[in-house]
Formats: sequence, structure tokens, C-alpha cells
Amino acid sequence: MFVSDIQTGKRAMLGCIEDVEAWCRYRGLKLNADKSEVLWLGTRQQIAKLSPANKDLVLPTGTLSASSNARNLGVIVDENLTFDVHARACSRACFYHLRRIRQVRRFVDEPATRQLVHAFVTSRLDYCNALFANSTVAVRQRLQRIQNSAARLKCSQPAYTRATPLLRNLHWLPVEKRIVYKLCVLMFDVKYGSAPVYLAELCNVCTDERLRSTSRGDFVIPRTRTCTADSAFAVAAPSAWNALPPELRTITSKTTFHNHLKTHLFSN
Repeated sequence: MFVSDIQTGKRAMLGCIEDVEAWCRYRGLKLNADKSEVLWLGTRQQIAKLSPANKDLVLPTGTLSASSNARNLGVIVDENLTFDVHARACSRACFYHLRRIRQVRRFVDEPATRQLVHAFVTSRLDYCNALFANSTVAVRQRLQRIQNSAARLKCSQPAYTRATPLLRNLHWLPVEKRIVYKLCVLMFDVKYGSAPVYLAELCNVCTDERLRSTSRGDFVIPRTRTCTADSAFAVAAPSAWNALPPELRTITSKTTFHNHLKTHLFSN
């Protein structure tokens, strides 16, 4: 179905591009085809069935060549939505900064080292990390190795020191728990009306009186058939929220919720 509808999809996309180009022209702007990218999304099997000619979009002002990945707001989106390319780029950047921090480690004190690690490493791990929900084991392990190396550097430990006790002493949540933390924080905003509209529209509270989920205040989890769909915010975020203890979900103060949520995830 994906390949058979490719011409219909291309015509619809060309129509959208023409509308955007007309909007730009009306306001004295120019849509530069050389700085635009086309990204086809699908499984590896679906993408393999597309020829290079089918992937490109021909415009009056030029041809948009298809790419295997594209960067948007600092996040690299690949054509299979695995975010493996983004994880690799994050790994390269973080290990580069870890090597630079290690070079000056003996010249700075503990607070300065902590600030450097948070500024150049953990901030990259936490940026848009909700996208890694239900990602592959390889992607999560790649990110976890970054955090393990940062913990060893922070504690001045050798490269092969076991990282789990260090993370516990630093009170750092592992990468997988940090993803759950981000999803639950966003769901707290959704529940109490402080989340953006585009996120709030994706989540609905269960209203079927026949289900016990309604009395618990659970959110509806859409049914999915693929692992990629399981990573969607509409699925991953309500799943993380529904798994929280009832006493945690009844907290109305955002600061209190953040503190209790981290304690809950850390204790588990």
C-alpha cells in the first residue's frame, strides 16, 4: 500500500510545497530548493522498494533530492524512525567533550567538574530524550555508555570501573529511567492543562465507566501493531503515566511531583 500510493503522496506533497512557495512569494521571500530536504519515512523493507527517481521531488525551481536523515531543531530524524543516527551523533559529541574535560580534570574542583559534565554531556542526553521511548536496546545502550563514562569522570574512577554504584552515589537516574521521567513530567502538564495543545490533543482520559481504568484516572493507550508506533508520544507517555502509583498521580504541585517522581524511579 505504501509503494502503490507513492505517486498520490508525491502529488499531495507538491501541492503543499506550491502553497508554501506562494505564501513566501507573496511576502517577498524565496523557497530555496538547495537548502530543502525530502525524507521518506517507513520500514526498511518499504524504503528499499523505492527507486531514487521515486524519492526525488521535481519542482519548477529545482529538484529536491531525498535524504536518509534530516536534522530538525537539533534532532536527527532517520527514515526508519529508529533515532540511531541521532544517538550516534550524540555519542560522538559527548565523548569528545568528556575527553576535553578529562584533560583539565586535575585543574578544577568538584563543583566545576559537575557543572562541566552537566553542561556538555548530560544536557545532550536529556535533550528530546522522550523520542527514545521504546527504542532499540542498541540505542539505549549507546546512550547509557555515555552516562557511565560521565559518572566515572565525575568520580575520578578508571575506565573499567562498574558504573552502577557510581550512578547510585551521584543520584543519577539511568538513561531509561530518565526517559520515563521526561514522559511523566510531560503527562503531568497534560493532565493539569499546562502542556502545549499539540501534546494535549494526543492524550485522552479513559471515560468508559465499565473499565476500572476510569476510576483510576488512567489515560487511554491506543492499540498499535509495530514497535515504531509504540514509540509515539500518544502511546509511550500514557503508558508511563498509568504505571505510576496512585498516590504519585494525585500530587498537584509540580515541584513536589518532580521530587517524588525521581525518588520513585530511583528506588526502583
